[in-house]
Amino acid sequence: MSNLIEEQIDRLSYNVLLKELAKRNLSTRGNIDILKTRLTCSCKGYEEQVYKFVAVIDFEATCTAKPPNPYIQEIIEFPVVLIDVAKQEIVDTFHSYCKPVRQPILSDYCKQLTGITQEQVNNALVFTDVFINVERWLNDRNLISDSEQKCLFITDGPSDFKKYLRMQCEISHIIYPNWAYQWFNVKKTFSDFYFVMPGRIQNMLENLHLPFHGNLHSGLDDAINIGRIVIQLIQDGCVLVSNEYYALSRVTSGRNTLLSTAQYDPAKMICLNCSKSHFKDQRSCMEDAVKRIQRSKSHHSQIHSNRSISSKKIPSLLDLPYPSCTNSQTFRHQSSSSRLS
Repeated sequence: MSNLIEEQIDRLSYNVLLKELAKRNLSTRGNIDILKTRLTCSCKGYEEQVYKFVAVIDFEATCTAKPPNPYIQEIIEFPVVLIDVAKQEIVDTFHSYCKPVRQPILSDYCKQLTGITQEQVNNALVFTDVFINVERWLNDRNLISDSEQKCLFITDGPSDFKKYLRMQCEISHIIYPNWAYQWFNVKKTFSDFYFVMPGRIQNMLENLHLPFHGNLHSGLDDAINIGRIVIQLIQDGCVLVSNEYYALSRVTSGRNTLLSTAQYDPAKMICLNCSKSHFKDQRSCMEDAVKRIQRSKSHHSQIHSNRSISSKKIPSLLDLPYPSCTNSQTFRHQSSSSRLS
């Protein structure tokens, strides 16, 4: 069976797959699609991983059962779970609650959903101070630098960075971190790599025949469970690379090159629409960036021809649309036509 090719593996029954995986001392957990992928990658051989460390981030934010429109959400829990790729295990964690400033009182819905109490956020640091501690924690472990990204950041979907972190940086008037311009969306790669339907954390664990540990919607527990999913992806031969990034990043020689940002300064922030820094009292985007957005095709139908931009009233960054995410190759395991049929 050592010369199995992908088409042959695709025809194997569930019981035969279990036997072949057991012969190779590989995990026998998972549905049949996952078992086929696991055996296929084992027969083909594993490629070298790009990163030595990956860090899972899963924010929790203020919320309400019936949010108004627009509704500004603030991050209230900031967990980071660090995984050593070679050891294939969680080696460190960072965790902190954050005190919201715009909506200091949590809704009953938010407390019930996240399990976070009012006392916990009352006693917590504001996001700016938590953010400084996070970057200090990352720097102490030599995971981020100005010239090189040594750690891949992992999220369960695009919203953690694209929405929550971006919005919180605007609220707190801090520079959007250089290390968060690209990330690995585990939900997307999990679906593509194992040939299963996209799903949430519980769905991915169910496909792997793994139980959920802890409390759902606890930021730290969610991050740990995402970490368990990531470890299984590594063990099964998935090469982890960024698969989503902000459209404002440029591409050089086929690789994403991050736009540089200014040094951290609480009195300034970086605008993701024009990639320029603004002063603390200037919460709006540059006028030319607003004009560029309003001229764009996606917004053309929403703008009347007789409508002009007033230089005296430029919309806040919070009023502008989120930058789109662009996909890149998420894994190097290629499927055969029979697997896609």
